[in-house]
Amino acid sequence: MNLEMTFDDLKSKTVKDQPEQKANGEKAKGLQFLSSRWWCPVSVTLGILCLGLLVTIIMLIMQLSQVSDDLQQQQANLTQQEHILEGQILARRQAEKSSQESQRELKDMIETLAHKLDEKSKELMELRLQNLNLQEALKKAANFSGPCPQDWLWHEENCYLFSSGSLNWEKSQENCLSLDGQMLRINSTDDLV
Repeated sequence: MNLEMTFDDLKSKTVKDQPEQKANGEKAKGLQFLSSRWWCPVSVTLGILCLGLLVTIIMLIMQLSQVSDDLQQQQANLTQQEHILEGQILARRQAEKSSQESQRELKDMIETLAHKLDEKSKELMELRLQNLNLQEALKKAANFSGPCPQDWLWHEENCYLFSSGSLNWEKSQENCLSLDGQMLRINSTDDLV
């Protein structure tokens, strides 16, 4: 086989590849469309449509990428807000727990103070009762040991007034009667003891 071809061989081969014309002068349908006058505008229109579709697809991909970035940013924001909210909830629970513990301690303290107040109130009532009893006893003792008027002396259940002036017997008796008393005669110092 000869690998070398000449231009004439190539030309004859190309002519053979051309569609054959029919007997009535019509060309074969296969390549007839390429020789049509509509071929160029249709192909340009299809090219423009494909280019438009390509630009639209690229813009949609860019928008999808932007939306995806926005979604990732919002997801990150939501995650951060969720962590903040969880921290706030945890802090609130701890505050409630601390508040409950404080309330429990305060309640225990109030109960303890109320118990102590009851005890002190009882002690105070007992002291008041003792005070009243002592006052009654003092009144009785004052009446018992001191029913004497001022400047009189109490001795063995009797009141005595020693006169400082020198009066005779009659004047002294009148003085005693005016003071609602009686004269006493002291014969010895044993009567004074």
